[in-house]
Amino acid sequence: MKHLCFILGASLALFAAHSFAADDYDEARAHWAYQPVRRPAAPAVKLTGWVKTPVDAFILARLEAKGMQPSPPASKETLLRRVTFDLIGMPPTTGELRAFLADAAPNAFAKVVERLLASPHFGERWGRHWLDTARYSDTAGRPQAGVQSYRYPYAWAYRDYVINAFNEDKPYDRFILEQLAADKLSLGEDKSALAALGFLTVGERFQNKNDIINDRIDTVTKAFLGLTVACARCHDHKFDPIPTADYYSLHGIFNSSIESVEKPIVAPPKDKALLADYAVKLHALEGQNVDAYYDAVDKIDGEFRRHASGYLLLGGSPRGRQAGGDAERIIREYQLSDASLAGVALRNARIDDPVWGPWLRFRQLSPDEFAARGAALASEIAGGKWNPVIAAQFKNAAPRSLADVAAIYGAAFAQGDTQAKSYFAAKRGATTGQVSGFDPAVAQLIELPLPMVSGGTLTTERLRDTVMQWPREFRSRPRFVFDAINELELTNPAAPAHAMVVEDSPAPADSPIFIHGQAEVRGEVVPRRFLEILSGSKRPVFTEGSGRLELARAIASKSNPLTARVLVNRVWMHLFGEGLVPTPDNLGVQSERPSHPELLDWLASAFMESGWSQKKLIRFIVLSNIYQQSSEENPRFSQIDSDNRLLWRANIRRLDFEAIRDSLLVFSGKLDPTLGGKPINLTEEPYSFRRSVYGYVDRGNLPELMQQFDFSDPDMPNSKRATTVVPEQALFLMNSPMVVDIARKMVGRTEFVSAIDDAGRVAALYNIVFQRAPRVEESKLGLAYVDDLTRTIANAPAVIQTPAPRRRGGNIPTDGRAPIRNQGEKVDRRPLTQWEQYAQALLFANEVIYVN
Repeated sequence: MKHLCFILGASLALFAAHSFAADDYDEARAHWAYQPVRRPAAPAVKLTGWVKTPVDAFILARLEAKGMQPSPPASKETLLRRVTFDLIGMPPTTGELRAFLADAAPNAFAKVVERLLASPHFGERWGRHWLDTARYSDTAGRPQAGVQSYRYPYAWAYRDYVINAFNEDKPYDRFILEQLAADKLSLGEDKSALAALGFLTVGERFQNKNDIINDRIDTVTKAFLGLTVACARCHDHKFDPIPTADYYSLHGIFNSSIESVEKPIVAPPKDKALLADYAVKLHALEGQNVDAYYDAVDKIDGEFRRHASGYLLLGGSPRGRQAGGDAERIIREYQLSDASLAGVALRNARIDDPVWGPWLRFRQLSPDEFAARGAALASEIAGGKWNPVIAAQFKNAAPRSLADVAAIYGAAFAQGDTQAKSYFAAKRGATTGQVSGFDPAVAQLIELPLPMVSGGTLTTERLRDTVMQWPREFRSRPRFVFDAINELELTNPAAPAHAMVVEDSPAPADSPIFIHGQAEVRGEVVPRRFLEILSGSKRPVFTEGSGRLELARAIASKSNPLTARVLVNRVWMHLFGEGLVPTPDNLGVQSERPSHPELLDWLASAFMESGWSQKKLIRFIVLSNIYQQSSEENPRFSQIDSDNRLLWRANIRRLDFEAIRDSLLVFSGKLDPTLGGKPINLTEEPYSFRRSVYGYVDRGNLPELMQQFDFSDPDMPNSKRATTVVPEQALFLMNSPMVVDIARKMVGRTEFVSAIDDAGRVAALYNIVFQRAPRVEESKLGLAYVDDLTRTIANAPAVIQTPAPRRRGGNIPTDGRAPIRNQGEKVDRRPLTQWEQYAQALLFANEVIYVN
């Protein structure tokens, strides 16, 4: 399904470049989502005493119109569990449950909400929601052997930025500006917001630059606008009023934005005691890369310098003929040992190039023209503004063939070859990359044909960026240790956080329309600006650099009808299980009309007026009576509204992967509450007790466990996860060594150990797992089950033993390197006692993974 719009669009584009005339969009322009946000008055209702907030009035009005009414209030146990999962993604503790049950004050629930909103775990829960939308991953999606590492060593800096932004309740309009253009904002001394640019840079790395730009256009427009603008890459959008020209207006913005070679530090290392060890290891690896680099350029460029005449001739003529003879003869005659060097020097050369310009001019001459024009052209070059060494070689020359010109070049390059060893030795020892005592013209010849790092310190990022400019066949020849440096940065506790930033290109430019999406077939050039449907036909052209900041301001504008609606709809979805519009990433013409359009606009308006505060929005919604109602069934109402779109009851929802795993950690009593930091391995021993939001996300090889529990596909923006029920989920709870270990730790908790009898032990486990006391029949069943297990174990010891982990998929990058290893204790594999088996059995209950 990935990039389906592009595939379908490319096929349809065979018939027409543009599918719509301007007037064909008139009906689409009338779509509700494109109309200005209005703040309607709350409707009148009959059951006025039930209305606590305007949210209740909008919901109740629709129910009363159908002859329906809300369900009764949820029990305090149910309500506490629901809001705790919704706001921090974990179950309440037994202490929190006791405190809430004992608090008879009218504002008891409001105090719970304030505590949860103030918890640092709030950012972990709601930040993970946003990371789905931002298609977050710790890997590029595909490796490029030798140079471009498969892993992103600093993606986690963006993840931590998002978590902190939610905890700080960063205004959503500012959140947008930072993620698109933090480098263009006045940040003062605190540069941590630069990490926000990971929103653009943590996507998949495609071989084609235009595919990377398309990914960014798709992510930006789905995440902030709820529009599928990327469907206009090859043709006018089939449904929404988004012409292809609008797509290429955005293309110009992102084509004029480049990833910075240097990645600034945005957070110092947390473990400074290990800083010296990290620095020593990093210095050693960087030294290996420098050695490999200079060894490579000395060998490869040296081969070219010593045989420049032959390689230039082997490169061929513009007429497709081998100048001076066939390839085999040239290789033999000039003793060429690396035929792949032919043409490398000239692959990006222009007619005004100081070194290659003369060659290109001579190459335009036919053999017959050499006799008439060769001497005159040589004289002209000798007096021109070319590389002085090249120009000097043409003085008094009268070349009569391209082979003669090649010989002249060979003599020029020979001058550089005599100084190359000392020149590279000086470069290797220079701290700034600049050396003195060498003729700049000779140095220019020494540094050909492979591009070399120019000026400044030879950092890992600048070296990698330079080598990526080499022809593919040369990149893997040096024995670089980029992967080892990447591993060190990603796993060493003393490695600082760097921002994966972008910046404006030196010469921002508008993009032409690619006819049928083909970059080789270009139409009119379109200015960089915002979408017409959201800003009008007379919208301003973006002129501030790439235009990213102007784009961000247009998206974050209160006059934009989509931005607030999209955000409010997603918040509603995360609190109720379904959005007011069921498609949170697409509010376009193909979306359903909102179940409560006036409520959506009321909330969007209030959200903007409150300073774009997501915490205020969430607080307002969860304090409503509609949020606090029970999930009690009503057969008559089910017939009227089987999907519960009118919200006559609370939805029963299955927990997502993170909430399920984090619940197990809470049950164990061993949850590690540390905030932020480098990613951890979620699926292999030794198991980490850190929250799941910190798990390593491998775009190219998503762990099997995460797939089984419907983890978001990191290939694309995906704000709404699927919810499936498959046998593998139950098998995980039955067979996972981690789950068995959790059960073992549950019976080691103080609540269980301090119980005075077996009934108390059953009650302790119920409070841990279900956050409630067992009913009488549940207590009896539990005691009977433990008695049966006791007899079974007495007759056949060692019935259940913790299984060994299966090594199936997950966390092993496709470049073959080992997965991230956690620090910690190994799983205890002794046979389970009867109480440990009972604790594990409780984890199989639906009540564990569902919230109502």
